[in-house]
Amino acid sequence: MSTDFRTDFKTTVKQEEWYLRRVYPTDKDIPSCTNHLDTYFACNAIRNLVKSMYRYGRLREDCSEKWAEYKYCMSLKWTATEERRDAWIRRKAIWWAKRRLGKSSEDVWQVRDEPLQNYPKPLDQAQYLRERPHEFM
Repeated sequence: MSTDFRTDFKTTVKQEEWYLRRVYPTDKDIPSCTNHLDTYFACNAIRNLVKSMYRYGRLREDCSEKWAEYKYCMSLKWTATEERRDAWIRRKAIWWAKRRLGKSSEDVWQVRDEPLQNYPKPLDQAQYLRERPHEFM
């Protein structure tokens, strides 16, 4: 792991912590352990399993991360409320930082400043309706 990545990672974690502290200003704003358990059960629901089979042809949904969130929440159950909030925010900030710095579909696409030269012109709606008047009846 390069030093640049560690610096970027630390900076990204701090940015995420700053943001999460504003989104979740009090300990009552962070999700409860019951919410985490509900999320885990919803992940294992028949609906999601069928959706996974339909989309990917196999049971793709991995609910282990949701179960780990529930277990982590339970491990913090007996800590002071402010400490629990700080620990939860730190964990989420690390998760978001890894996600931001990790691979993404945005790595595949190149941003263009101008459209392609052989790209078709925008469609003139009036002309389209004149050429195909019966399509909208």
